[in-house]
Amino acid sequence: MDMIADAPPSAWCQAFFLGSSAGILALQMLPDDARGTLLDYGARRPEGDAKKNDTRRSGGGGGNGSAGSSAITQIASLASAAKVPHSWFWHFYFVSVSWSAFWAWQYLRRGAILSSLVQAQVRLGASAPSMELGRVFLAWLIMALQGTRRLYECFFVVKPGKSPMLFAHWALGIVFYTAMGISVWIHGSDAILKSWETPVSAAFPAMLKTRIPVTLAVILAAWFKQNECHRYLASLKKYTLPSQGMFAYLVCPHYTCECVIYLAISLMAAPQGTMFNWSVLGGLVFIAVNLGGTASGTKQWYSQRFGATNVAGRWNMVPFVF
Repeated sequence: MDMIADAPPSAWCQAFFLGSSAGILALQMLPDDARGTLLDYGARRPEGDAKKNDTRRSGGGGGNGSAGSSAITQIASLASAAKVPHSWFWHFYFVSVSWSAFWAWQYLRRGAILSSLVQAQVRLGASAPSMELGRVFLAWLIMALQGTRRLYECFFVVKPGKSPMLFAHWALGIVFYTAMGISVWIHGSDAILKSWETPVSAAFPAMLKTRIPVTLAVILAAWFKQNECHRYLASLKKYTLPSQGMFAYLVCPHYTCECVIYLAISLMAAPQGTMFNWSVLGGLVFIAVNLGGTASGTKQWYSQRFGATNVAGRWNMVPFVF
């Protein structure tokens, strides 16, 4: 308990990201029926695909017929009883944008919540290097724009899903964007406190000589490509195999773009003398694990529906790796 009490806010964010990632990886080890019940959604959900259920029941999951496996499946079914509409996906980005606006308001008003967090970070993480104030503002702005763009796409680009989403998935997403909204600026707590005590320049011109221009260019390119992928998917007829553009090489290139965006943010928002913002990088681990499992399941579903040869040459999400 003393260790928990002495942990800075950044450590709490990292613990959530890594702990949730470990939990998702553990779910991947469950029998096929239980894993599908807890992790699949949309057209890939077992109850929405009778053939998939039949295949699982026929014994393709490696011991699915055992008593222990059956018990795990029943527990998974009970855990999946609480569902929300998949169209609630937009809630994630609304929460993200709302937190971005809230933290900006807290900074301008020197709010008590932001003040408590940055003071705790400075006090409990005194030995950790700090971000420059300009990087704090830039990371906050990028996160706000990312949430705004995705919220726009949910309403005006992506077709709303009619399938259910587990309440646990929804709740986990809400907490993720809450933690990520903190992670992009928490390592700049020292700079935030100093700016309240004595007005300082954000030093944007100086930052242009660092990795900032490259990471910004990468983020903009990933934004464009991800939006392109979402528009292409929205233009397809129901249950059509995507095959144009990046989809010719990757099963889920929009997931690839998501990972690239957060990797670039972790590089851009790194404190002085460090390579990464470790809290944002922890969020990237969560994204990669979460979306990686979905990408793998999507490729399996494509193989069953459209034939394995049609997707055999495509990477799931990360070229030459996964």
